[in-house]
Amino acid sequence: MSEFVDLSLQLSDGTRALDPDPITFVNLYHTIEKDGYNLSQVIISSHVGTHIDAPKHFLENGKTLDKFSLNNLIKKAILLDFSHKKAKELITRKEIEEFDEKIKPGLAVIIRTDWSKTFPSHEFGYDGPNVSTEAVEYFVEKEISILGVEPPTLNWEDNPNSHKKLLSAEILLVEGLTNLGKIKTDAFKFYAIPLNIRDIDGFPVRAFAEVDDGGD
Repeated sequence: MSEFVDLSLQLSDGTRALDPDPITFVNLYHTIEKDGYNLSQVIISSHVGTHIDAPKHFLENGKTLDKFSLNNLIKKAILLDFSHKKAKELITRKEIEEFDEKIKPGLAVIIRTDWSKTFPSHEFGYDGPNVSTEAVEYFVEKEISILGVEPPTLNWEDNPNSHKKLLSAEILLVEGLTNLGKIKTDAFKFYAIPLNIRDIDGFPVRAFAEVDDGGD
């Protein structure tokens, strides 16, 4: 038997990822009172809440999200616990290399910091522990498939460069994860499933972990 852990932030009307980004807009377009049924209109950023970055996000000729199959979005994963890190601290390459034997090509690497507990505050967007450029370079060398983090964007100190290094290697980036402390093992299956939209640079996902509970 498997247990599933939801790793997705909940969105609502007015949710915003970062200050320059558009807010989420939820409008009850048809109502039971007027039309006999409820139907909502949702206007949303492609990078709000728990979301996935495709290469097109930072690379002019990069692949769009629809060019990646479900096989690219469902991966065996390893959880690295950096919940001891404080605000604005970087996770270094040396610290990541301590897990070298566990980080294999093709794996999704998911980094726990517990920073998602600050969502939806301003601090959530700008002050969290994050991954250094040198650590990003290490992940590229290790040929992982997905990097998952809790902050809504990667490495403020070197943001575009860090993104480009990962996305140029077609390593998908999942940002805005939550509930990582509920995963009681360091090995599990990771899912990050967006809507199937043509020519998009990224999109919110329902991310979750499938954990083997050891039962039948």
